[in-house]
Amino acid sequence: MPIGRIILKSISDSKKLPKLKTDGARLLYTWLLTHLDINGCYSGDPQVINGKVFTRLNKSNKTIEGYLEDMEVNKLIIRYKTDGDIFLNVPNFVEKQPSLRPDREGKSNLPLPPPALLQHYSSSTPAQVKISKDKISISKDKDKKRSFAEYVTLTLKEYRKLKKDYGKDGVKKIIQKLDNSKASKGYKYKSDYRAILNWVVEAVIKKKPKSDWRRT
Repeated sequence: MPIGRIILKSISDSKKLPKLKTDGARLLYTWLLTHLDINGCYSGDPQVINGKVFTRLNKSNKTIEGYLEDMEVNKLIIRYKTDGDIFLNVPNFVEKQPSLRPDREGKSNLPLPPPALLQHYSSSTPAQVKISKDKISISKDKDKKRSFAEYVTLTLKEYRKLKKDYGKDGVKKIIQKLDNSKASKGYKYKSDYRAILNWVVEAVIKKKPKSDWRRT
């Protein structure tokens, strides 16, 4: 685990943070970011968070629970239980941390949220992990393919290129189109990225100007 995380200045433009009921909840969210593992996960137990994140602020566990519930309602975090313990995840954490280096971080032992729950909150699954038979391994190869949908894999470089060209909304629709097509029609490709360039972009965008999709 590194000594901290980056908090981008774009956090000031967040539409979700102003919806939180208290400045305490907003402060907890920003401080919590610095404690997350490479997948954006951390303990979701208010007692643990109070002791390790709000160490010297003399808040009650009940107050921390209220902050967490507020963040959850406003979709700033996801909370879930695994083997009786509660955890949290910050959706799209990878996109908000452009300098993540999996090869320089130790393996995380925190479980990921269920994929169905994660997809409800986020446009992608955590990009730094590969899940196989409930065992989570962190990729040490920056060019290794990661899962961005149930049937779609891309490298982080490929994903960022698509996002740059077609915007966040555009790439989300592109991935959903390919995912649905592979699931329903049994399509298989050596490279999902090349399939996207070959036909998915045209099928989704229908020759509309790229500027129509450049929403972030």
